[in-house]
Amino acid sequence: MTKTRVIVTLLLVLVVAAVLVAIRPNTDLTLNCRNELHDSQSVTGDKHYLIVDVALKDDLASMSFRYFSKEGVVHSQMLMTGSVVSTSVMGDAFELAIDHIDTQYHQPEALQVQHIQYLEAFAKSNLANLGVHNLTIRLLENNEQAGYALFFLQPSNSVVACRVVE
Repeated sequence: MTKTRVIVTLLLVLVVAAVLVAIRPNTDLTLNCRNELHDSQSVTGDKHYLIVDVALKDDLASMSFRYFSKEGVVHSQMLMTGSVVSTSVMGDAFELAIDHIDTQYHQPEALQVQHIQYLEAFAKSNLANLGVHNLTIRLLENNEQAGYALFFLQPSNSVVACRVVE
């Protein structure tokens, strides 16, 4: 998976969270998304698992990115927090402002996952230069009966499907 694709996927998760908050402003919402990450530049073809949990309550947004080895050992994690700053008139697009990022490397001696390194560098650069890491989330489909929602995320230009936990 390329770095751009990984960023797009993560940004889509943020957008989905923002959209759901705007659609259901009085409802607490939790999203659970899972991905496999393959390091195409690694000689050994490193493989990690990524679990992204999105929690929305009122106008607050929290995203937790947890990375695991293929054996299930916790590798690293990142927590992003911020707020929903605007919604579209139709209620299908949301702007998020991430204002805090906390990254922890549980295996600092191990080769780091490219995805978290790229995500951390991109978001922290925006925080340092702009004071905020902006994301747009557009709801494409919300299938409550099936328990999933599809979101389009920008600036990553990716589509993400997540399990909706209520």
